[in-house]
Amino acid sequence: MRGYLVLNGGDAFSPRTKSIDHNWLSLIRRQSRPRVMVVPTASVEKTRKVADETMRYFNYLGTFAEYRLITTPLEANTATEYEDLDKVDAVILTDGSPIDMVEILRGSKTEAALRRLLERKAALMATGASAMAIGGAFWFGGEWEPGLGIAPHLAVLPHHNLVQMRLSPAQLLARLPEGVTLIGIDDTTAVIAHPDGTYHVDGAGEVMVYRDADHQDVYRAKQTFTLAAPEAE
Repeated sequence: MRGYLVLNGGDAFSPRTKSIDHNWLSLIRRQSRPRVMVVPTASVEKTRKVADETMRYFNYLGTFAEYRLITTPLEANTATEYEDLDKVDAVILTDGSPIDMVEILRGSKTEAALRRLLERKAALMATGASAMAIGGAFWFGGEWEPGLGIAPHLAVLPHHNLVQMRLSPAQLLARLPEGVTLIGIDDTTAVIAHPDGTYHVDGAGEVMVYRDADHQDVYRAKQTFTLAAPEAE
C-alpha cells in the first residue's frame, strides 16, 4: 500500500472532527489544493444533500471537492461516474448502510478504482458504515458478513464507545474470519493507516484493538500501533 487509509468512528464532517481531517489531508497536500471526491454510496436517504454538505465541508478545509452519486450497481459501472476516482487525491465515503454499500459496489469498476487509490500516494477516507463495508468482514444483525475486502485484514466497529458494553469480546471474536483483526473506533476518533504499516490514532476518543478474547489494547490520540502482516496468498 502506497496510500493512506483513514477510518473514522463516527460524527464525521463536523467541527469536532475538523482537526482530524486537517491532519490527514496534510499527508497528501502538495503545492496545489488536494482534489477530493465524495462518494455517498452507503447513504440511504437524502443522498444528494449528504454529498453536497460533505463536499462543502471539505472545500472549507482548503480542498477542491466534488461528488459522484454512485448509488446503484449501474452507476458503479458507468465510466462517467467512476473514471475520475483515478484522478483525485482522496475519496470520501460517507456513513449509512454497510450492506447496501457492499451490494452496490461488489465486483464493480468503482470498487476497483477504490483499490487503486491505495496503490498510489492518495487517501481513502471512510466513516461509520463505509468503514465497516471496506473491511474483510462487518458486523450486521449479530453476524459477520463479508465486506468488500479493500482492507481485507480489518473489521471495523464504529461508534465503539456506544456499543462496546453490549457486545463482549468473546461474542465478537467467536466467528470472526481467520486473519481479520477487529478494531473498535469511538466517535470523533480516527485511525490512519500509513504505507509503512503503522496505524496512527487521532481525535478525542479511543481505539480498541481486539488481539483476542482476553486481550484488547486501547490507544488514544498521537499513539500508534501495528498489526500482524497479512499472510501472502
